[in-house]
Amino acid sequence: CRTVQLALDVADRQAASDLASALKGHIAEAIRSPHANYVLQKVIKVLTPQETPFIVAEMSEAALEFVRHEYGCRIFCRLLEHAASEPDVARLVDDVLQESDELLRHTFGHHVVECALEHGQQHQRQRIFAALRRNLMRNAWNRNAAYVVEKALLYGNPDERDVIACDFLENSASDLAALGRSQFGSMVMRALLRLPGETSQKLQDLLSTGSAQSQLRATKHGRRLMEDHGMATSKVALAAAAA
Repeated sequence: CRTVQLALDVADRQAASDLASALKGHIAEAIRSPHANYVLQKVIKVLTPQETPFIVAEMSEAALEFVRHEYGCRIFCRLLEHAASEPDVARLVDDVLQESDELLRHTFGHHVVECALEHGQQHQRQRIFAALRRNLMRNAWNRNAAYVVEKALLYGNPDERDVIACDFLENSASDLAALGRSQFGSMVMRALLRLPGETSQKLQDLLSTGSAQSQLRATKHGRRLMEDHGMATSKVALAAAAA
């Protein structure tokens, strides 16, 4: 497989296209292979969908399986990175994003959702933001979906980020502190606290209360969040705030 990948790198376009054509009729098999999937990824990197239309066509036959597959998710990500605007690729992504609510919490599917946030079309991003907001706190607590929330706060436009941030601020300081003390929730809190403007300041104010800091201080993830964002206080100050 490495030899084929190297050949694809150094070959001219016609030779590369001829090599890729050997995969025609075997895309599903290649996706499921721990070795051949790397060849397929390389083909997507060096050739356009117009030169290899059979890839998307064959993936469409079992798209919902492949988007949840350990190797299939990689193929979706390469397509988004290199050909997100191609009509056939966009339709393929549209089809699987109908399952956004489940995919963003899936062990492998969440990688595709994250990639769509970074490279996908605007209507695809809107679908993902809507799915995130339907169960925002549940998603922030989930070990897979938390990465999607973080990516949304990183790659969303200012309005999209503000809407997500305001949704979080509707929760109590106690609930936000509980999230911030967890491994994956603290990652989401970091992304929120990095946002420009008053929203991040409001969140920091909530997390700086005595009761919230007591919760955060109870775990290493919470303590690190406090230290990194200047919210650490002495035990004396905490005792005074709680009194």
